[in-house]
Amino acid sequence: MIVNAVIADDDQLAAVLEPEIPEHRVDLIAGVFITETSDDFTIGQDGLTRGFVDFTLQNRKVMRVAPGTPGEVNCRLSSISSCVVFVDLLGDAVVWFSVEPKAERNTVELGPIVDLEDGYALFASGWQIKYPPVIERRCEGEDIVSFSDFLRRFGPGSTTVIDVATQRVLRVRCAGEDRVVVTTTTQPLIDVPVIDGELIPGDEIDENDGVVEVPTTLEESTGNVTGSPADD
Repeated sequence: MIVNAVIADDDQLAAVLEPEIPEHRVDLIAGVFITETSDDFTIGQDGLTRGFVDFTLQNRKVMRVAPGTPGEVNCRLSSISSCVVFVDLLGDAVVWFSVEPKAERNTVELGPIVDLEDGYALFASGWQIKYPPVIERRCEGEDIVSFSDFLRRFGPGSTTVIDVATQRVLRVRCAGEDRVVVTTTTQPLIDVPVIDGELIPGDEIDENDGVVEVPTTLEESTGNVTGSPADD
């Protein structure tokens, strides 16, 4: 009985020290145009929402999150076209969501991938996001034969870039690897949304996805940054 009591106590202590991380299979990744919340909206210490929040997505569809929904907000909700929402759905109902800041070229940057399983990239946070047949690997001067090789050698501390348009992993960068600096000139938006006569800032028109350096004059040539060899 004493041994059983000690084992039981150890198990309970381990459960407290190492809580189980819930898994969230991301069914929707979408840019947020504007966000509206009820006056009492907040996320409690238990991680559940209080009040309502409505996300107007870039396609102008409205997604409502009901009170009592698990969620995270890591982006300023009052900003316009600056956030991206990751959603776990059950039918049309939101069962979990996370709001993240949008990075360059309509992307979101997350932590390292820990494994690949059944078409999904697995993250330490419990998130599961789809990935393409080939994940571009950017590590300057390194010969990486496969993604499993990347995970083994460079996985911890790496950055994962999510493409919002395709709702999949786009590329991974080694720790300390800088983004590609893009030099370009953008033209004014043709169709700029307006509310009460005031222009609303939106994304600049730029078809460059961040891996091509655009010349500043017509005489200069374009330099391409290519990915690593294909996966096994």
